[in-house]
Amino acid sequence: MARTDLAVLAGVAILALACLVVCSMYVYWSSDRYRDRQRRLEPQATGTPTRARATGRNDARFSGVGATMGTQLSHRCKTSLYRAVLGGARHESIAFLMADSRDDARTRAISAVAAIHGIAPRDVPLCKLASFRELIDIGVSEDEELRIFEMAWKGMDVSGWAEHPLFLTDDPSLLGKWAELYADLARQLATSAIDRARG
Repeated sequence: MARTDLAVLAGVAILALACLVVCSMYVYWSSDRYRDRQRRLEPQATGTPTRARATGRNDARFSGVGATMGTQLSHRCKTSLYRAVLGGARHESIAFLMADSRDDARTRAISAVAAIHGIAPRDVPLCKLASFRELIDIGVSEDEELRIFEMAWKGMDVSGWAEHPLFLTDDPSLLGKWAELYADLARQLATSAIDRARG
């Protein structure tokens, strides 16, 4: 029984790690940083000495551990992201969306959740609406950008994260950050289960 549990947990850990790697690669390949790097490398092929030297200096930024790990949220997220908590106890939805203002965010979130659940917008209660800056200010995670996913706390520890949120945006940095968070949570869960199984 214990061996079966360990095998299942090891499989979950490997799957979570694979998801993290794939998501990180996708986010990196979608990023402006990667496109800029590709543009910088193109002149090197033509043999322009000045450009080649400049590209060589920039390559140092992309080598090492931090090159593709640790997704950073885009400028768009930092200036336009809102998190809305909508619905009642039975159908609570957490939605992340981009909007120009708080009123715009409220309208978009309510309309989207109403369409998803097939109800009238007037029947969708908006419980909480917070901007990126407000979420950073109330959060406690050392990585400030992870604070947008915090939902509950016990003292200075996060006791609840946003589960199954609706991403009403295709911003790759936001999706990548969430994927990294949940891959890390899955890894921690698998590690603690393995430790418990070992006794």
